[in-house]
Amino acid sequence: MEHSDSLDRFDALVTRRTDGHTRSAIEPLDVSQLTAGEVVLKTRYAGVNYKDSLAITGRAKIITEFPRVAGIEAVGEVIRSDADGFAPGDGVLVHGFQTGIAYDGGFAERVRVSADHLQFVPNGLTQRQTAVLGVPGFTVAMALDRFEANGLRPDAGPIAVSGATGAVGMLAIAILAQAGYEVAAITRRMAQTEVLRKLGATEVIDAGQTLSTRPLESARFSAAIDNVGGQTLSWLLRSMKDGGQLASVGNASGNTYDGSVLPFIMRRVQMFGIVANASWPERRRLWGKLASDWKPDFAVVEPHVSMIPLVDLLPQAERQLSGQTTGRTIVAFGDRS
Repeated sequence: MEHSDSLDRFDALVTRRTDGHTRSAIEPLDVSQLTAGEVVLKTRYAGVNYKDSLAITGRAKIITEFPRVAGIEAVGEVIRSDADGFAPGDGVLVHGFQTGIAYDGGFAERVRVSADHLQFVPNGLTQRQTAVLGVPGFTVAMALDRFEANGLRPDAGPIAVSGATGAVGMLAIAILAQAGYEVAAITRRMAQTEVLRKLGATEVIDAGQTLSTRPLESARFSAAIDNVGGQTLSWLLRSMKDGGQLASVGNASGNTYDGSVLPFIMRRVQMFGIVANASWPERRRLWGKLASDWKPDFAVVEPHVSMIPLVDLLPQAERQLSGQTTGRTIVAFGDRS
């Protein structure tokens, strides 16, 4: 579908809001129609996150102004630059900074980006590997960095990961295992137990256990990365060890949870939220860690990565929102590692 002979004309998934209804469709665009920026990219990869699926289907108010090219992350190559520091041929990535929300994002063959939002593909990672990590991997890195800043070390005990068969969950298992941590994977898909163990989980827990309503559970986790919210978040809080830490990164089961002050008072549990945006010093440092000490074994991650063309994005978003997908999904525009 890519118009390889033209820098300016290309295909994009455009999301529009008309008469109270949100609709997305593939349309031909010109670079001049995109939001302003000093650098134009040829998109190679655009990760498909839960947030993206909500945006392009209109299930949640994610996009701030219409029409919009959604997609909160992109990896590609510079084809035109009016900014010092970036030149044609540079491998780059963009995520955060309201990409795909207030600015046009990755679901297009071309992305125009402010140079202030752009960084080089880290040394030690290919463009494809960078895209596989993307926002989910960076989210995990932010959580692990916060854990370790608060004193967590691998000998403290297992880190729980909920929603273990999703993109964040699978990458969390692989990254935490690479960093030397025991990982307890929580899933409602127990048929995927062997898959999760191959990714690095030392224990797989049936999500049905999280339906318990005891005031406090057995103290078993040193930390947790929760992708789910709701009852799972409540159970994890009640299951933390003394001084345990919980990073809330997702809300697949809803925005609320029932709980009490007991985990915070009796076990000094800390809970904090993670959003995959950061200052430039932190951003560069964490991507450096993902390209080195925390770099997962991509040989075990890749079987759980689905590369799809742009034309398959909308049906894939519907499947993702209905819980029919696992692993990481990426729109590939001319796959190249």
